Amino acid sequence: MALDASIGIGRESAYGTLSTDVEGYEGKADSWKTEREFIESVGFRAGMQTARADRRNIVNMGGEGELEIDVLDAGAGSLLTAAFDKATVTSAGGVRTHVLETAADSASPSFSAQMVRPTVDGTKVAYKHVGCVATEWELTAEVEEAVALTVSFDFQDVTHTSVPGQIVAPVYPDAAYVYDWTRTAITLKRAGNSVPLDVSKFSLKGERGMKTDRRFLRGNQLKKQPTRNAMPSYEGELEGEFTTDSLGLYDAFVAGEVCALTLSLDGVLAGSSLVVECPAIQFTGESPESSVDEITVHSLPFRVLDPGDGTPAIRVTYMEPDTDGE
Repeated sequence: MALDASIGIGRESAYGTLSTDVEGYEGKADSWKTEREFIESVGFRAGMQTARADRRNIVNMGGEGELEIDVLDAGAGSLLTAAFDKATVTSAGGVRTHVLETAADSASPSFSAQMVRPTVDGTKVAYKHVGCVATEWELTAEVEEAVALTVSFDFQDVTHTSVPGQIVAPVYPDAAYVYDWTRTAITLKRAGNSVPLDVSKFSLKGERGMKTDRRFLRGNQLKKQPTRNAMPSYEGELEGEFTTDSLGLYDAFVAGEVCALTLSLDGVLAGSSLVVECPAIQFTGESPESSVDEITVHSLPFRVLDPGDGTPAIRVTYMEPDTDGE
């Protein structure tokens, strides 16, 4: 285990402009990889053994990476901001409130991501990825597990340095506690009425519909900022015990009804919480499943839909202590 490794992101002033700030995240894996493409020219030429060394050009294609974390009750605002189209931040009473929403147009900022990888002989090497734009995300909660968030990024370019003065120290929240399954609750509503479901597993994921390969004949190999070119899609799944109460959710599935879902997380720090609201979901399957050695399980995959009344398909409200004070 690389104990000196770290990962952090900082909001850019413009796409591809390195941020000087690094907000530290306790990443669970290192998947930030650069991509290169070779342009090779081969034609009739006497005496060739194979492709010539001076006929291959290497092109910087940027790359991709993920930031996978256990969600904390402080310090996750920037990562959530990257994943959603619209963000509003307010502070009052010592609490900072982030409201993140889906929207028809994406206004989410780009970020720089610094991944510090220590060598086996003790040298720290910082890989600085610029032009990081979120393309996908997934939020999961499960009994006996921490609540987890994974955000996938496309990035424009990456450089690296082992000069200590060029490696920015990540800034972490003074204190933060993990959201876990014991402080997680699911509320489902059908026709405005709550429907009990004993949920043991939850997932919600988004595909943001971003075009990432915006390269042009402009004397520059770096791509331009990703933009939306496809309809975003948001899907999830609930799994729980099949009860008389949850039978109504099966009826909603077969009838194609639109229901509402709310995920609520209570933090340990004063004023902290995380609420995910999906006012219009439609179950896409399936029938309850019985087993010879287990209770009957009810799996409910669903699609998140646009409510059609101007409200967002997904709204996330993340409240954390305002360490700057106000």
